[in-house]
Amino acid sequence: MKKIEIEKNNQRVLCSKKRKILIKNNTDAPFKIIKQILKIKNFQNLKIIASFISIKTEIFMDPLNNFLFKSNKNVCLPVIKKKNCPLIFRNYNNKTQLIKNKYGVLEPDKLNKEVMPDLILTPCLAFDKNGYRLGYGGGYYDRTFFHFHKLGHSFISVVVAYEGQMVDQIIKSSYDQKIDYILTENKLYKSK
Repeated sequence: MKKIEIEKNNQRVLCSKKRKILIKNNTDAPFKIIKQILKIKNFQNLKIIASFISIKTEIFMDPLNNFLFKSNKNVCLPVIKKKNCPLIFRNYNNKTQLIKNKYGVLEPDKLNKEVMPDLILTPCLAFDKNGYRLGYGGGYYDRTFFHFHKLGHSFISVVVAYEGQMVDQIIKSSYDQKIDYILTENKLYKSK
């Protein structure tokens, strides 16, 4: 394993422990992020929003997802088709049949239409103000962002996290993609 991957894994362990504390002390955060998302430039005009279903100690996404449904947004969720490939996104609503993937993450089944999102909400273990996120190490979102850029697909990337998940600097690799915004319960940050 390369030195940078060891350093990233060490940062993941520390940030994971920190997030466990944050979830206990921020029960109103999932409702506060709704107010912050409205500050994204042209949010009202965005039609297809990729969200996610929270796992472990991620910020609870149900209130935001329900807000998106009520705002008549076409909501979709990420789907892992193959290892080391970009994500695809399938339509999602409160009645969608969800199945667990190999990581235990809920995904829409094959009956749901594949779409290309205008905005992609992403989870993380940590983020910095420079617009980098620390994920779980699979690289799925980074590959997806790179792939969409290569296709010329215009989209906005947004990390959704607790304010307390901010670190001074994310240890990054050459393949890590910069995020456009960071959405927390306190503020919407535009990447530097």
